[in-house]
Amino acid sequence: MYYEIRKFIIKSIILTGIIALAGFLAFTTFLDKYYLPIFPWLLLFFLFVNITVHSLLVSSSGNRKIKFETAFLLSFFIKFFGYIIFMIVYISNNKENSLIFVAGLFILYIIYTSFEINSIISFLKSSSGNYKKSK
Repeated sequence: MYYEIRKFIIKSIILTGIIALAGFLAFTTFLDKYYLPIFPWLLLFFLFVNITVHSLLVSSSGNRKIKFETAFLLSFFIKFFGYIIFMIVYISNNKENSLIFVAGLFILYIIYTSFEINSIISFLKSSSGNYKKSK
């Protein structure tokens, strides 16, 4: 289990590095007028939230399917509304850049959520395979 979490952390850091490099290249060339100083903080925020949620989901997976499903739905709900609250707070303080911020937040949400779901599916497939082999 801890190996799986460590592997996810390393892959998440690599993903964040790739997004940061792509963002740097985009914002220093053709998207320079759309750069928001909060962009690096958004990356760290998404990295932290996804590592935390993934660790909780892997820890809750165990052998009880109901426990994992409950943890997954609860984590999705909390994470989604946490992002919405974060977005509302930022927009209420920075109305002039709201559309750019929402677009960036949405793109990061899609990227990190897709990555997390793929990782969870891979983990569940491998753990169910290992569980069947051990019986």
